Amino acid sequence: MNEQVKIVLINGSPRKGNTYHAAKLFLDEMAKLGEIDCTEYYLPCDLPEFCIGCGNCYDIGEDKCPHAKYTIPILDSMLKADALIFATPVFAWQTTGAMKNFLDHFSHLFLVHRAREEVFSKKAFILSTATGGLKNSAIKPVATNLKLWGINRVYSKGLILNVMHPGTWDLMKVKRKERFEKTIRNCAKSFYRRVNAKKRPPYLFARVIFYVSRSKLKTGGNNRAYDKSYWDEKGWIKSNPFN
Repeated sequence: MNEQVKIVLINGSPRKGNTYHAAKLFLDEMAKLGEIDCTEYYLPCDLPEFCIGCGNCYDIGEDKCPHAKYTIPILDSMLKADALIFATPVFAWQTTGAMKNFLDHFSHLFLVHRAREEVFSKKAFILSTATGGLKNSAIKPVATNLKLWGINRVYSKGLILNVMHPGTWDLMKVKRKERFEKTIRNCAKSFYRRVNAKKRPPYLFARVIFYVSRSKLKTGGNNRAYDKSYWDEKGWIKSNPFN
């Protein structure tokens, strides 16, 4: 029997519309396969302050972020989780501003700065809905950031609902709604299996970024003392954390 799976769900909008509904279906399907413990965050409610680009997280530590009272609890939850789920509707052909703000606050997790080893074994899923086209436009920036964190695998699904309003899930025609719900359930089943499977080798992308980052630290291309101290402490200047 599988052990309890700890999940962190980041909702990119406070609205309980189509994306929220899709995420709930996703979680419900996972719960049918085994015990899950899900911690949910709603943006911007749980991270109401905009990143101001002060650089504290880079230069003196993420706990010195002026918004640390919001970011540190979220970071701790993500590091303890087995899997991460990001749910974002398409806003203006992009991810939501709240989700972009979330990514800005956690860019210190990039491999080039201070990636966390706890992240290297995690799987992530990005779920997005759009009323019209460009279903993947909200997914791409989130996926890119997660890969730069060193996440082991990032999976995603974008759904074009072709509805006139973002909160009209139950107003869709029955067959269309059933088709979407089947797709979501199948994605949830597949993701649950992958979370419980053995860790796969890291993305080639992550390895390349790691080696380029190490080279910059060795040659002074990255002159951030806090990053260098972190890498020295981890022993990454000489070793490979992915092995």
